[in-house]
Amino acid sequence: MSAPADASERVAAPARPRTEVRTDVQGLRALAVSAVLVYHLLPGTVTGGYVGVDVFFVISGFLITSHLLRRPVRGVGDLLEFWARRVRRLIPAATVVLVATLAATLLWLPTTVHARVAREVAAAALYVENWALARSATDYLAADELASPVQHYWSLSVEEQFYVLWPVLIGLAVLLAVRLRGRGQWVPTAVVGLVVVVSLAWSVHLTGTNPSAAYFVTTTRLWELALGGLVAAAVTARPWGLPAPVRAASAWAGLVAVVAAVLLFDGTTPFPGVAAALPTVGTALVIAAAADGARGGPGGLLALRPVQWLGDVSYSVYLWHWPLIVVVPYALGHELGGVELVVVVVASLLLAAVTKRWVEDPLRRQPLLVRRRAATFGLLAVCVGVSAVWGVSAASASDARAHEAVASAPARVAEAGECAGAGSVRDASCDVRGLLTPPEAAAQDKPAVYADDCWNDPPFTTRNSCTYGSDDAPVRVALLGNSHAGHWAPALEAGEDAGDWQVDTYLQSSCYPVEQLLDYEAADDAQGCLDTTRWAIDSVVAGGYDLVVMSARTNQLLADVPDDEQSEAAQDAYAGTLATFTDAGIPVLVLRDTPAMPDNVPDCLATGPVSWDECGAPPSQALEPDPLAAAGRADTSGLVTVREVTDLMCDDDVCHPVIGGVIAYFDHGHLTATFARTLTPEVADGVRAALRTGAAG
Repeated sequence: MSAPADASERVAAPARPRTEVRTDVQGLRALAVSAVLVYHLLPGTVTGGYVGVDVFFVISGFLITSHLLRRPVRGVGDLLEFWARRVRRLIPAATVVLVATLAATLLWLPTTVHARVAREVAAAALYVENWALARSATDYLAADELASPVQHYWSLSVEEQFYVLWPVLIGLAVLLAVRLRGRGQWVPTAVVGLVVVVSLAWSVHLTGTNPSAAYFVTTTRLWELALGGLVAAAVTARPWGLPAPVRAASAWAGLVAVVAAVLLFDGTTPFPGVAAALPTVGTALVIAAAADGARGGPGGLLALRPVQWLGDVSYSVYLWHWPLIVVVPYALGHELGGVELVVVVVASLLLAAVTKRWVEDPLRRQPLLVRRRAATFGLLAVCVGVSAVWGVSAASASDARAHEAVASAPARVAEAGECAGAGSVRDASCDVRGLLTPPEAAAQDKPAVYADDCWNDPPFTTRNSCTYGSDDAPVRVALLGNSHAGHWAPALEAGEDAGDWQVDTYLQSSCYPVEQLLDYEAADDAQGCLDTTRWAIDSVVAGGYDLVVMSARTNQLLADVPDDEQSEAAQDAYAGTLATFTDAGIPVLVLRDTPAMPDNVPDCLATGPVSWDECGAPPSQALEPDPLAAAGRADTSGLVTVREVTDLMCDDDVCHPVIGGVIAYFDHGHLTATFARTLTPEVADGVRAALRTGAAG
């Protein structure tokens, strides 16, 4: 039902009409994009520059809510018109950058990342990149992946999702206010305030329990946009009436708060959560004070012509800067130096100016698009279709090539004979000059335990276990540890193939098997890790196993243990786990942790180094301490056997990333399935030796 015109106007019309461009808002945009740009180029200098995104959120929430209160959505036509304006304003420029970035990726970035980046391009085109990143942010194996050149689209995804939902919510709030007539002016403010409270509470909770995901998901960021909306709603309900000195002081306080967050926050700051209140409330104070009209405030500073120009092109600067930062080093073949960093900044500004002049503004005002919503949504379909379809097809093609190479790897290794894989290091007659598997295949050459979902991941609420081998196998083996135990599974499968043993997995990501709390950022993860470890240990003891095979990377600190006591405490903790098994009469084979490289090996090899060993590292750097192996060597029960393959992977000078033509790692420190299978003789020998100690005991 349509509302009476006079009632609608009483609710929707702002007390202070602001049809002109607000120079304070443009200045805040310039500050926000500058903070993000410097943070990405020189992260050690402006450690909290990431809060520039939060400033953008508040600004967007304010402007959109102000518009919706002036012109509330009363029906489907109004809603479509609102969305059409957003499409013309945002989508074409975003699409140009996405297409250019995917082309640059396929031209210059390592082939190992083509499929992943192409999938992210599709996610960005569909404006769900934030959810894709939230999922991968909790993936332990994704930690050392090359940064995606489109990952900054996560914030645009949050905003677009906001633009889909917000006009409906505000339209309903305004409709209710109109029905209440003179008593309803508070309704939009109350509704927006409720969103702020609920989303902020969830943000605080998730930041404490799952901080990696909390950074990206829409539900933890909605309150920041709604905070800007709260300012707009409050201004609409109550006229601007604060004295100029109060407004000036408020604006300065807000600006100082934003700058303080930029300079004082860093990667250790729990974010967003409560910490995000500093830059967001600061932004809200500047906007609410109408700094561009407050005498004595920062309006003059924010209104400087260069600042206004940067604010005007800030959207396109944000779009362009990150792909340049990621791609240019690969195009040049080296890291960016001082002059090149300046060139990236200049290029970002120039590309932004061109995009604003020739893409943003013309399509935003194009008469046909303005007159006909169908044409605008047709443009949307073309933009999304081009980038999303190309992204999906490029990812599929890259995946197909990699899968084919992985499938044929065993045959190529077998054809290469004894010089393929681990044995070649000790055989001076072996001189393998070509890769038996390409880098893009190595990046996907993971043990079956990944595809079979054998893992228990943070927050460790699952109890997953997989079984490999025949139920009639005479020997039952439990494989226990974290991902550095899981990468031994292909080597154990050889015994399984021969019918010698059955293997059950008890694997936890980033959690090693000691019955003590580990130091996680989220308390739920720490308790979950401990609970999962106790379940695994109890299952092994009660499971009637003939042997436990253990391996782990000790990559988490023990909780409440001083740094200088960590190594000894970890060894003691592992000794307790070993004693649980040996006291039950179960022999244990400890496989000493393998070397780890400083960088992602397939990515490094895909850049075409002169020598494969340029992607390796000296033993002093590659071999991390292994307190589990130390505990195994110190065990006096006679039931613990320790084996290592360091001599098959390293010489005196370097730990090799490629051995016998086989790429040893699918990331920086996890063995490829193909290379792990070449270690079968060493692992099988260790299993037989450990079983003999059990029989002798």
